Amino acid sequence: MSEAKLQVAFLWHQHQPYYKNIEGYYHMPWVRFHGTKDYLDMLLVIKEFPEIKQNINLVPSLLLQIKDYVENNAKDNIWLLTEVPAENLSFKEKLAILDNFFLANPDRMIKPYPRYYELYVKNKFDSRYLSPAERVNSFSTQDFLDLQMWYNMCWIGMVSRQRPLVKELFEKGKHFTENDKQTLLSEIRNILKEILPLHKTLWEQGQIELSTTPFYHPIVPLLIDNSIARESAPEIDLPTPVFRHPEDAEAQIKKGLEYFENVFGRRPVGMWPSEGSVSDDALQMFARQGIKWVATDEAILARTVENKLHPNRIYIPYLYQKGAQNIHIFFRDHNLSDAIGFVYGSWDTEKAVNDFINRLYQIRKRIVDEVGESQLEQYIVSIILDGENCWEYYPEDGKPFLRLLFQRLSEDPVLKTCTFEERLQKELPSGKLHRIFPGSWINANFTIWIGSSEDNRAWELLKKTRDFLVEQETEGNLPSHLAKEAWEHIYIAEGSDWCWWYGDEHSSSNDLEFDELFRQHLIRVYEIVGAEIPSELYQTIKQKHFDRFTSIRPLNFITPILDGKESHYYEWVGAAVYEATRMEQAAMHQVSRIIDKFYVGFDKEYLYFRIDFAETPDLLYDYVLSIKTPRQITVVLSPLRGIIEKFEPRDDMIEKVLLEPSFKLEEIFEARLSFADLNLHPGELMGFQFQIKKNGQLIETFPHTKIVELEIPDEHYELREWSV
Repeated sequence: MSEAKLQVAFLWHQHQPYYKNIEGYYHMPWVRFHGTKDYLDMLLVIKEFPEIKQNINLVPSLLLQIKDYVENNAKDNIWLLTEVPAENLSFKEKLAILDNFFLANPDRMIKPYPRYYELYVKNKFDSRYLSPAERVNSFSTQDFLDLQMWYNMCWIGMVSRQRPLVKELFEKGKHFTENDKQTLLSEIRNILKEILPLHKTLWEQGQIELSTTPFYHPIVPLLIDNSIARESAPEIDLPTPVFRHPEDAEAQIKKGLEYFENVFGRRPVGMWPSEGSVSDDALQMFARQGIKWVATDEAILARTVENKLHPNRIYIPYLYQKGAQNIHIFFRDHNLSDAIGFVYGSWDTEKAVNDFINRLYQIRKRIVDEVGESQLEQYIVSIILDGENCWEYYPEDGKPFLRLLFQRLSEDPVLKTCTFEERLQKELPSGKLHRIFPGSWINANFTIWIGSSEDNRAWELLKKTRDFLVEQETEGNLPSHLAKEAWEHIYIAEGSDWCWWYGDEHSSSNDLEFDELFRQHLIRVYEIVGAEIPSELYQTIKQKHFDRFTSIRPLNFITPILDGKESHYYEWVGAAVYEATRMEQAAMHQVSRIIDKFYVGFDKEYLYFRIDFAETPDLLYDYVLSIKTPRQITVVLSPLRGIIEKFEPRDDMIEKVLLEPSFKLEEIFEARLSFADLNLHPGELMGFQFQIKKNGQLIETFPHTKIVELEIPDEHYELREWSV
């Protein structure tokens, strides 16, 4: 095989919003938790492979909080509940512990630890029908102490937990003491202390490149002029009045670069714009501040060149030139990035790495076939994703996957990792752009952060508060030190994370906490001025809180024709319809999907479901109905083999039964299952997920983290539920 190597650049985006509340502690623990689980561990694994080069993006608001934990002994809500001796916990504190100390991936972060899983089962199942007082009283003092320990321990990374004192705690596993707790809290501080110095060391050694983001992670194009959202989504509803403050955008960029330089001793040459958000004005603003490169999603390039895009073109940097400003842009391969972020966590490690490497080989071959090996060095495959949240879905926090991937890339004869700065230093030819389509890495638009009634309400309150502050400054009512403090709260409120959780696209167990923090920063502006606080800031913006997935009830019986086509409009009218692009998601957002819409309906004898595809389905796909309640049943529908298999636990074995193959795959996938075959009866609540597999490997789960629930109908269902 030729020696010509394809350059591969990974960028891991490390980001958390500013969580400190007006009481002076961090309202949520995610900076600390990801600090002990992800930030240091990622570097320690990279260090094991000297030939591997990586790019890491550090948001200034994250750096600020890490330094606060290290230098000022800052604490968060979980730390405060943890440090209370278990025997002194109040009823309210105990209830808060039971409500908050299981917020972790159950399969990957709770089940592997027998004592923690024992407490999880006790809380989730054994005490779920008890009153709050009975629930609290069912846990002993030792239970609470062990739970205080385990919630903090499960957020320590696989590498960091090999530290001798931490390793001893994991080996002990239960019957912890208050002295054990002090040891744990001390070791947590020690882990946090090593994060920033090691980033600096590896950057100085050239193994990693550090980049950054505007200070509080705002969507810069929307700060400059949020009416630009209409260019990428013409029908969008926008808040009034328009938020148009390029001076705020520039301040966020300058503050971020200055703070980064203060921490690391030099400025970065690159920037991952918050959420990959770009526009012509934003790019020129980045360039004016000395930034040499930015990155965003391939869909932005496709929209920029009006979909006249050869697939290979996303693998070259582009020099953006407009007026006196120029800046390079790298475009991420979102399928490769999403494969790490959303797919490989459920795969066998070796198969996942093989699949990833094979995809890179296919890209290399396609480029060589087009331009020849002599031109290969001009190309670079950019893989950019969240460096924090995806690992919770991997075995052992993703360390086996990363180690094998880095080992394979280190040894590969035709693949080589690099940093973005290294690529630019070669001064190779680049593509040319004189305009950029405005949008983010999600769907090449800004609709995650603006357009819904909740998003728009947040923008309107932000604008009103900002205008009030400007008015007070203009009238000379604020000393400079108070004005500076008030502006800091405006900048914090301009961060993208608040509107990430507004609207219907994303949801978490902390929705209302994010809502409260956003409004607290606006309230604080009025408090600093000494003015009356508008009553509207005491009203929640979030209109619904998704404690669980919201299932949709079918409206009436249906009897569709199973021909793999939409035979007529009315055959699925009355079914429940779930749109993938409108599904609630959590901290990560998946762009590439197989399922576009999922329909589920029934008559009194049969369950029907249908898939509309976002992309042409692979003929090797198997479709899996994974029933969770009222009993576990797995149904595999295989178009390639032409069969339906039902798998159901029976004592110590799994019973396999072949069912009538009632399905069809053409333009859409339609299928039918008998309630009798599934042993489901009227009135029972059926909870399920739908999965797509290929060669036994999980490709997609729908919905990603929750379940769809459906009450099995009786013959009178249509008398109670009907539609016109």
